[in-house]
Amino acid sequence: MTPYFYLLVNLGCFLVPFLFSFHPRLQFIRHIKATIAGIVVMMLLFIPWDIYFTAQGVWGFNDKYTIGWKVAGLPLEEYLFFICIPYACLFTYHCFQVLIQKLKGEKFYRMLSWFMAVIFLLVAITHMGKAYTFTAHLLAAIFLFVHLFIFRVEYLHRFMHMFVIILIPFIASNGVLTGITFWEYPFINVHPEQITEKIVWYNQEENTGIRIFSMPVDDIAYGLLMLLLSVTVYEKVKSKSALSA
Repeated sequence: MTPYFYLLVNLGCFLVPFLFSFHPRLQFIRHIKATIAGIVVMMLLFIPWDIYFTAQGVWGFNDKYTIGWKVAGLPLEEYLFFICIPYACLFTYHCFQVLIQKLKGEKFYRMLSWFMAVIFLLVAITHMGKAYTFTAHLLAAIFLFVHLFIFRVEYLHRFMHMFVIILIPFIASNGVLTGITFWEYPFINVHPEQITEKIVWYNQEENTGIRIFSMPVDDIAYGLLMLLLSVTVYEKVKSKSALSA
């Protein structure tokens, strides 16, 4: 393995979406202002959260797989993670908008939004003593309820459609980060202490202790919040740009 491993994972997730951003049919690059806004606003929440949890030992990073440059306790690759992964997901979200003009199953995705919001809230309430589980699930639940009760936007259905589809690559990319050979572990893994090689490690006292392969199940709430916040700002900025054009 190499100290560039985490960097390569980021670039692997970013490179293809970036290159196809210039595709004449997709033209995702036209929305670069909205994309940057979505990523920056998301980072304003997630970077301080990450810095604090790293300092508290809720999670941390294996120096063996990073180049060693750190800012506020976080490796450079962690900052790139919050750029590369949301960019790839915003690109995917845009592709679905272009290629699927009329989304089918809106009722299903609305029910799924309600279901996940309620489940996240229940998990948060029942794990108040576990820092990662509680904060990730509570914030994800609140943000979903804000969309369902206040925003009432059509793009929530499109987001949920995208999120369901990207769960497989999401689990794979997070699996590499949390257990480089993640496929060697059970799909539902309740023995995370057996995971040996990992780029990102977690304090098992601060999460549910349940893994999907090597990825903490809590990452689903964390990932949904990260990506939905990015999409929300992206849609707001894109709508304002369309009105002013």
